[in-house]
Amino acid sequence: MTPRDADRTGIEVPLDTSGRPAARHSGLVSPFAPRNVVIFGAAEFAALVGYLIENDSPHRVVAHTVDRPWCTQPNFGDHPLIPFEDLEQHHPPEASVLLLALGGRGVNGLRAAKYEAARQRGYECMSYVSSRAIVWPNLQIGDNCIICDSANVNPFARIGNNCILRSGSLVSHHAVVGDHCFLAAGAIVAGSARVGERCFIGLNATIRDGINVAARCFIGAGAVVTADTEENGIYLGVPARRQAKPADQLEGC
Repeated sequence: MTPRDADRTGIEVPLDTSGRPAARHSGLVSPFAPRNVVIFGAAEFAALVGYLIENDSPHRVVAHTVDRPWCTQPNFGDHPLIPFEDLEQHHPPEASVLLLALGGRGVNGLRAAKYEAARQRGYECMSYVSSRAIVWPNLQIGDNCIICDSANVNPFARIGNNCILRSGSLVSHHAVVGDHCFLAAGAIVAGSARVGERCFIGLNATIRDGINVAARCFIGAGAVVTADTEENGIYLGVPARRQAKPADQLEGC
């Protein structure tokens, strides 16, 4: 059996035959003991995340949770749906962990708020990294991160708390992605670029190397960001230009 080690994030890191950390495409995120997982969310993305946890991790999904006004049915799929306000009565923090499977609504503001609420109530938020993602030893990610299949996080890149990297996204070497960000499928953050907190990077958008994307920016699908941005901006096009409407006024995001 291949020996394994753990870095500061509690991630299991395989070692090569010389005892040094070995790069590989799978198996890097697997905390040592299976956990009971409650998924925050009751929509299609939450269903996807629940499926991934049960089929690509040692953990077990025991329930889904949402705020009481959205808890309109007893079950979500094969699991009970519990009002978030009552969660401690069913799955207390000492017996379960949370994974927030919420998208980019409110320029990631909704997910950020629920993350803070969960932490204040004593819940640990776990991270999931697909066995089909491309990651490296000493992966630096925060908690409540979801890194999907074919996402690529280079050596020396850093990912903050509560981030989602969808399939095929790339965070290149020495790039930094702040807390509460969402990278859609095919999004690219090039080397040494910095993405501020609560940014949404759209499908196949590109942040060029060394660029600073300010907090709470929405980068549209296919946009190419070639210059530093300003906070709360919507950027579209090639090269990306700021739009008149601020990002926090976007509908449906």
